[in-house]
Amino acid sequence: MLALLLAIVVVPAVSYYRVYIQPTQVWVGRIGGEPALTIGDVADRMQAVARLNLAETGTPTVGGNPLDVLRTMLEDELIRHAAARFGTRISDYDVDDALRRRFVAGYTTADANDERIEQEFQEEYNRFLTRGRISDDEYRDLVRVQILREGMRNELGNRIARVAEQVEIAWIVLPPDFEEVGSVLALLEAGEPFESVAASLNSDVFFTSPGRPGYVGWVPRGAFPRLDQYLFDEGAGPGELLGPVYLRTGTYLIGIISSPAVREIENEKMVEQLRGRALQAWIDEEWDRQSVELSFDSEDYRWVVDHVRDNLPASTE
Repeated sequence: MLALLLAIVVVPAVSYYRVYIQPTQVWVGRIGGEPALTIGDVADRMQAVARLNLAETGTPTVGGNPLDVLRTMLEDELIRHAAARFGTRISDYDVDDALRRRFVAGYTTADANDERIEQEFQEEYNRFLTRGRISDDEYRDLVRVQILREGMRNELGNRIARVAEQVEIAWIVLPPDFEEVGSVLALLEAGEPFESVAASLNSDVFFTSPGRPGYVGWVPRGAFPRLDQYLFDEGAGPGELLGPVYLRTGTYLIGIISSPAVREIENEKMVEQLRGRALQAWIDEEWDRQSVELSFDSEDYRWVVDHVRDNLPASTE
């Protein structure tokens, strides 16, 4: 009878351990041969993002997939290691300041001792944490990582030359699954104004001008590395139509307005784009230099997806 009772208690406990606990301890990321991240770390990050989305939108959406999340987390570890080498430290004060800038409109460091503003922050921040069912420590960890990444991005970006070779362009970006690219190209080649086609079909609303459909302006070499061979082709001159260029982000039809010229970078969006490219280039170099390894198979992927789905908080909508 005792053996039966033990079996009733022990077997489910062992099963629970094997299904829910043991897998979380499996190492899936290493840096320089040293363990860096477990599969449990990946699941925890995805759950934290889901709760963050719950706080912001009312729906616990899980963004990305486990492999992408693992890669991002390993990138964050590389940035942490670099910060430690350079003696960079994110203090609690830095995190406090970043939080207040997020939750209090127009907040500046000069407002730090304003009791009314502090009360406003506490109310907004606590509502946010409650909506997302996310702890203060958990959210602060996410913010700390973001500060480090942004700091590295800015540090590398400060080294970018503000005078560079640039070309003035307009473009039409069609969605990756757009099936009538040939018809659009034929329309442009037949003389349909670029702006009118861009006004009805261009999917890019960030780099193009709202008052001049399709107009991007002066683009520095390196801002869009996969487009450089087209934008800076010596055979392409003003009035030339380039493309289609098929990229993951969409299909590009590019109109050259002015030939390449060395000039100051005036478009802040292009400066930010170059900063992002500089950070990614640094990460790629560090990834190889520090021998980053991923050990993440289809079973790991499925376990993370199932674990996160089974533990998602309920929607507040």
